[in-house]
Amino acid sequence: MFNILAQFNHKAEIRESKDEILIGEIVAAMASAGYPSIAFRAHNDRQLVRFKAINDPVLHSVNIILDRKTGTGALGSAIFGSKATLRITAEVRNQMTDPDDLLAMYKTDLANLFKMPAMGGIKLNHELNSVFATTQRLIEIDNYVLKGAPGVEKMRALLEDIIGTLREKLAEYRR
Repeated sequence: MFNILAQFNHKAEIRESKDEILIGEIVAAMASAGYPSIAFRAHNDRQLVRFKAINDPVLHSVNIILDRKTGTGALGSAIFGSKATLRITAEVRNQMTDPDDLLAMYKTDLANLFKMPAMGGIKLNHELNSVFATTQRLIEIDNYVLKGAPGVEKMRALLEDIIGTLREKLAEYRR
């Protein structure tokens, strides 16, 4: 009887910890792509990891936020699966000295006032000497977690695709 209860508790703990496991796989995927992690912030079902873009000619850093939406309970996991929002923000840092840069910044910011990007859309934002491009995707955690090397490679491919798209959007702002 105790063995059955222990197995039930173990499965519940695994189910509840899938987002933390996925963060570990994201860190592994980003490290293998050349982005070391430099900051972590964890909350109940929301984790943020910041990565330094060391050898990237455009980007300064990348922030990844994993916000778990479903799948912490057995019933919710069976009905809805384990869904999470993966929000990725890429940053370019510049020292603004040209007035044309300032005008371009205000033009982009005014366009963003009336823009609400849909899932997968990209939003640009300026803050002092940084330009940020942000997008988010709804993912199924079970597609990446507890799959071993194929899960990490699948996550790495997804992240490289998203970061490549953000890099293209930010390339024109790199000075």
